[in-house]
Amino acid sequence: MLFQYRAREDRLPVRGPAVGLFADQEIRLLRGPLFPGETYWVEREVVALSGSKRTESMWVRSTVFDADNAVIATMLLNGASMKDSYANYESEHKALYG
Repeated sequence: MLFQYRAREDRLPVRGPAVGLFADQEIRLLRGPLFPGETYWVEREVVALSGSKRTESMWVRSTVFDADNAVIATMLLNGASMKDSYANYESEHKALYG
């Protein structure tokens, strides 16, 4: 997925290992489509944190720019982690939130 291609370089603070999944995704092509062989750059930001009984989610907005710094596309991605799949979840949650 183009929007996630360099996501590991962002060094967003995540813990693991845990089972993760894409729980929701919205892509908007504003001046698209995007073409292979073209140069683009992606800016990513965490816009929300949320959770449910079984998951914790990080909502990340990615914005794709072309060589002229024009916004070409955006993506909002909900990356969820299964709480039960992370062995230290309970102890770390208690340490953070009491």
